[in-house]
Amino acid sequence: MTSLPDQTTNVRAAWDKKLEQARELMTARRSQPRTLIEVAAQHPLVDGVHPNEEFAARLDRARELYAELTARGTSVELYVPGSRHMFHGTADKISLSRAGSDYLIASGIPAAHIRGEDLNHRYKGDDGVYNSADECFVTASHFKGGDFGTLMTVLAPGQLHRKMLHYIHFGVLPLPHTAPTLTSFHNYVHEALVELPHVLFEDPDLQAPDSTKANRLRTERCP
Repeated sequence: MTSLPDQTTNVRAAWDKKLEQARELMTARRSQPRTLIEVAAQHPLVDGVHPNEEFAARLDRARELYAELTARGTSVELYVPGSRHMFHGTADKISLSRAGSDYLIASGIPAAHIRGEDLNHRYKGDDGVYNSADECFVTASHFKGGDFGTLMTVLAPGQLHRKMLHYIHFGVLPLPHTAPTLTSFHNYVHEALVELPHVLFEDPDLQAPDSTKANRLRTERCP
């Protein structure tokens, strides 16, 4: 077996430590009564107001999880992240949070059980929620500050490893549920060769004011 370079070995050790700390937190929180489900948003919206195919698939999976858990007597809260986005110069009319929340409410989930723009603003303020790391930061912060014992995330298969790394960096370890579709915004090869190395070796949280990638994405996506 080929040995890892010293730099990679050190990075692996640091990430292993983060993973163990996240596991310890989730074990300690297990007795808490409530479950938090984050539904990863996806832009652009159809006609600027409706979830596209990928986003709708995740929302539908979250609705199924909600029904299964509440049928067993579990108290569930859903968080739909995402500020108002722009894609290729065209701005959505409402935020991803609003679009996803409206979709879930129309499917029968009580509005009182859904969080969105309120958490975006509480934890990200005027910067907004414009990337996967932002979604994970807000979700992890809300989970740790509430009486939640279980955390779930519903996302695309292509973004699973990157979002799990962000979550681990923020100190939590959610149970992931994927919602695959034939076409996806996330390219598996790009994720493996570009996005994952960036998280592992360069910028694991995209939260610093001078984060090059965070500022670029916000510039591209914020109307």
